[in-house]
Amino acid sequence: MFNGDEYSNFNYYQNANGDADAIKETFLIRQKEYGIILEDLARHKGQRSVQHFLILGRRGSGKSTLLRRLQVEIDTDEKLQQAYIAINLAEEQANIYRLFDLLEEIVRELECREIEVKWPAPNDDLHVYSRNLFQSIHDALKKSDRQLVLLLDNIERIFENLQDEAALLREYLQNYSDIKIIGGSTRMTEHFWRYNQPFYEFFRVLELKPLNSKDVKKLLISWSEKLQVPALKDFVENRQGQLETIRILTDGLPRTLQFFVTILLTNNQETGYAYLQLLMDKVTPLYQERLNNLPPSQRKIVLQMAFCWEAVGAKELAEAARMENRVISAQLAQLIEKGIADKIETGKKNHLYRLSERFFNLWLIFTQGNPQEKRRARYLSIFLENFYGEEDLKAMAWKHLEAVRQGKMPPDKAALLTKAFSQSRHIYSYLRDGLINATLALPGISAALKMELPATTTEIVTEINSLTDQQEWDKAIQLAQSIEQKDGVEEFMLGVIYYLKRDFPEAEKPLLHAYAKGFGHGAGFLALMYENLQKNDLAEKYYRLAYENKVKMGYGSFSFFYYRINKNKAEALQMLRESIALDAEYVILSLLPVLEAWNGDFENIEAHVVALIQAHNPHLDYALTHLLVHHQVNLVHRLFTSDAFGEKLMEQYIPLFYAVQMMMPDARTAMLKIPPEILDVVNDLLISIHKFRHFYYNTPLLAKRQ
Repeated sequence: MFNGDEYSNFNYYQNANGDADAIKETFLIRQKEYGIILEDLARHKGQRSVQHFLILGRRGSGKSTLLRRLQVEIDTDEKLQQAYIAINLAEEQANIYRLFDLLEEIVRELECREIEVKWPAPNDDLHVYSRNLFQSIHDALKKSDRQLVLLLDNIERIFENLQDEAALLREYLQNYSDIKIIGGSTRMTEHFWRYNQPFYEFFRVLELKPLNSKDVKKLLISWSEKLQVPALKDFVENRQGQLETIRILTDGLPRTLQFFVTILLTNNQETGYAYLQLLMDKVTPLYQERLNNLPPSQRKIVLQMAFCWEAVGAKELAEAARMENRVISAQLAQLIEKGIADKIETGKKNHLYRLSERFFNLWLIFTQGNPQEKRRARYLSIFLENFYGEEDLKAMAWKHLEAVRQGKMPPDKAALLTKAFSQSRHIYSYLRDGLINATLALPGISAALKMELPATTTEIVTEINSLTDQQEWDKAIQLAQSIEQKDGVEEFMLGVIYYLKRDFPEAEKPLLHAYAKGFGHGAGFLALMYENLQKNDLAEKYYRLAYENKVKMGYGSFSFFYYRINKNKAEALQMLRESIALDAEYVILSLLPVLEAWNGDFENIEAHVVALIQAHNPHLDYALTHLLVHHQVNLVHRLFTSDAFGEKLMEQYIPLFYAVQMMMPDARTAMLKIPPEILDVVNDLLISIHKFRHFYYNTPLLAKRQ
């Protein structure tokens, strides 16, 4: 989308280590939380009452940047400078093991600001030493007439190390108003919520929730202006669907969002797979830390949720993880508190759960355990469908097909991408089949890779037809439902299965859906179905639609429908002739002389029937019978007595031959010649012909001869 190395400094603009001016310029989000804390600082300068804050948010949500912005404001605002000293300890404080370690760091930071602090004498009793450090800090702050704002990122790690000394810290904070703590934490540990812990309800919690669409747009447009990259602004304004997809995939986390945008700015990948690989590499340290920070039981639950992808119930998770329901419920509650999982209310007792950040979910699928190749390809499909627009995805699939046909891609990569594209609902069936067939034809492709490729839609349809021939309806339905494309093939095949099963009510809905999705063949079967249900108005509507869409099965069907209901004979003949020009099938050709006779157009009838005889048309008997319906007795008699093919014709259609004889003037003599074993067949044939004559010409019905 974008390219060029000039964007390599992009990370600078969302980094808590930037200089004061850069921090002020680029601090665009988390304004609400910043405003709450700043208002508190301005309102309570030098007052006895002190409100401490806990900023709660996942890694990459902007905690460090918010703390740095507060520090910059305190350091640069004249009024705040007079009231506060801001100390922002480094994000990773590995050297803080006990309370005195924290206090010593504060003393050193105060000294760096040229504030005189009297170091207490060492003491083997660490509690006493800590109290003495507190006193030294208190004396120094009192002398400077300012309060200390202690900004602690990852405060939960420091509190975990304090253990029994946490009570001493709370005691000091309650007795003195000269230290105000603003901490950042990735999770709500028991130090903050358990009632028997020193800091129970001690902090006001500000949760950094996922960015909304408005915040994301604001952030990216700012990046575009600061980096002088108008293409990024154009992306925000013209690709709002893709932008919203990025927001959903990243769950609105600024740092993960930054990974996406960085690669958009600095890379022009040939495929979504290459793009995804780069993203995976970028986010691995962030996500690996998130996973490693979880206890083993929660890690297992997270992985099971990831592999389910869709929202899942606690019972299903318990079965997959082989854990007790009560344990699952307790662990899920903690994962929700940590912002890793979301609970989806169902309105019932049992709720559903899924991972909050969808891209974290994808990362787990691709990197954890050993997911099968087909599953990896399936979730590559999900990524491609989510990240790219439908038209972009189709264009990528066509580009991939061309690369495969030209042999520009190794078989293993070609097979994975082919599977990913072919499993996408956005790829039409003909493109899916082209991708699969081209990949199968690659030189050097192994038998194992061939086995991993899915069946083509054509192969699936062939298998469905075989199952319906054997009346294995359930298997046929299940196979039809496995078709992943959304172009109407699945719905069409389901409709056909139910139609062949003669379950017309069940056939109607999928056939209507197939046609609505642009699958024209659905109209043809809808027409047949409505005709079977004697809903001729609807049948006519869909026969016309099938014909107008040049659906193959509609070429002659509409004409035949008009013939069957004795309506619009001239239009029927015209459409039939047009259909023959498009596709001269046996059925259509056999109907031509019949419709000509129905219309009274006798000029070419005999030539057309002779052509049917010479072509061994399997529907010749229908044509001859219906020519008799339309009073072409002499013509059919000439055919049966022709020197060229009469004898063979008579042998092939003996009952029809005698029926013709019975319709000639010397019918009485002909009747005496009829072999007794076929007399009933001949009589039934004559009655059928006269019934049709009655239908088309309102002639008297013929009684059966004894």
